[in-house]
Amino acid sequence: WLPKDLAMVKMISARESGCCPNRKGGDAVDKFCNITKVTEWNHRSDTGLMQLNGVHWLKSHKHYAGLFCKQYNICEQEPLLDAFTNLKMAKALFDVVGWSAWVKQS
Repeated sequence: WLPKDLAMVKMISARESGCCPNRKGGDAVDKFCNITKVTEWNHRSDTGLMQLNGVHWLKSHKHYAGLFCKQYNICEQEPLLDAFTNLKMAKALFDVVGWSAWVKQS
């Protein structure tokens, strides 16, 4: 990431995961990032700090064709729960689509 991008990365991480690297979509967490329960089940593939979606790591997905899987051999959700790996893959996604993966374009 470039220094000019860091404020946006921080904002997205705070909004998407509460800055909790172990969070999956639908997880409720306490102030220490401990998962307390699952509140919804329809976004479980969203993963980690930047809530990277399964569309990017499932090699069989019809969109993006498993960008992380095919280019970085990350084909499962678990590696994306590591903060460094999550940010590295978020940067790879950013390099392809910019902020549009996280920010609705008007």
